Amino acid sequence: MKIDKNTINMLLKMNDDMLWSTLKIAFSRSGADGARDLKRPEDMSKIRDILSGLTDSDIERVSELLNKGGKK
Repeated sequence: MKIDKNTINMLLKMNDDMLWSTLKIAFSRSGADGARDLKRPEDMSKIRDILSGLTDSDIERVSELLNKGGKK
């Protein structure tokens, strides 16, 4: 999965349920421990704030981490 500003903008346009579902899928595919047990926050605004504030270098680092985890 390629992550760039366009991907982030697409995520931000999703409703809260779709956004959370997509994030959980990405986490689980990356091999993140405990991804299945993550509970959706009642207020998704903090997640949206973080996503909207990501810089290009932040996005690049997230991509590296997700791709690295998926190779385990």
